[in-house]
Amino acid sequence: MVRRALSLAALGLAALALLWWLRPGIFTPPPPAEHPAPPAASKPQPLAAPSPAAGARLALVLDDWGYQKAPVERLKTLKFPLTTSILPNLPYSRAAADASHADGDVVILHCPMQSVKSVGREKNTLLTSMTPAQARAALETDWDSVPWAAGMNNHEGSKASADRALMDVAAAFMKEKGGFFLDSVTTNRSAIPAAARAAGVLWARRRVFLDNVITEPAIERELNVAVAQALKHGSCIAIGHPHKQTLDVLARLAPGLAARGVTLVTVNVLVHP
Repeated sequence: MVRRALSLAALGLAALALLWWLRPGIFTPPPPAEHPAPPAASKPQPLAAPSPAAGARLALVLDDWGYQKAPVERLKTLKFPLTTSILPNLPYSRAAADASHADGDVVILHCPMQSVKSVGREKNTLLTSMTPAQARAALETDWDSVPWAAGMNNHEGSKASADRALMDVAAAFMKEKGGFFLDSVTTNRSAIPAAARAAGVLWARRRVFLDNVITEPAIERELNVAVAQALKHGSCIAIGHPHKQTLDVLARLAPGLAARGVTLVTVNVLVHP
């Protein structure tokens, strides 16, 4: 009789415990840790296609500033990243550098170098006949005439830039100034990359010339080539000049390059050891 009473008491306690455990709010299953199911009303979202343009960067470098005032005034209206490569010792060299720097662009020295062609030479052009001391003095004068310069590239230079000894002097000068060296690639025998590496100077090379043919359709075609190179290789440096046609094409098309997957940058972003 006592055993039966104990059994009934145990059953009663078990029933009370079960009712307590099941009362509302006590037990709620935890949500899954990952990948919760979407709400029933939501539609599945399509996956974004991988873009070959991811990370593609394009630097637009415009050479030969300093001859005229009108391009400098036009420069102030271009509201996208540019690198202005400014010839030294010209009437508007400083004005171009100041305008470019004030707009947040990067300024570099467009260093005159000897060509294999019989072309007119700028003042203080680097010549293969110069001694290292003469070359360094010319570089110092050129550098001082272009304020805000962060580096340099070669103007002409198909003879000078192929001369390793002369480019060693130029690279050592850039090392001293804390600048970088952009190879305009006016010759396929350029010694600039080897000299820059030996001096421990950051450098880069031009891939595309925008305006060898100075018409808007031709410039637009070359800009499309530069975009394609940036998408293929991840980056591209394109060099043009402050011709009206070049500036018109860039003003019209450069702001839309982001929609094509290309980010415009200044050239200092793309230099490397």
